[in-house]
Amino acid sequence: MSIILYFPLKFAKHYLFDLSYQEILEFAWRPDSCESHSGEPKLKCSCKYGMIEPDDKNYKITKDGYLHWKHQLVGKVVLIEKPSFFTTGEILTGGYMKIIDSETGDICYYDSVI
Repeated sequence: MSIILYFPLKFAKHYLFDLSYQEILEFAWRPDSCESHSGEPKLKCSCKYGMIEPDDKNYKITKDGYLHWKHQLVGKVVLIEKPSFFTTGEILTGGYMKIIDSETGDICYYDSVI
């Protein structure tokens, strides 16, 4: 009985409420592009962290939205578009976020993937 109610409630919560920072880590994210803190596109990204996988326990996000990797501050997470639970067979799930690098101020963009 609880399984029957769990998934519909999880979907409703996902679409009716904003994601918490910890829920962002329930999705896989791949690097997309980056730009300097002044807004210019960069060919060489300062984003030294590749894929962010849901099962990677090295990543943590604080309640204030700061991403840490193995106790090292990476930067500030800003969710631009929430990922979707439903896809049309594509690898992308529609989510988009940026991480503002704490050292350089560069902005790293990430797509959510399945």
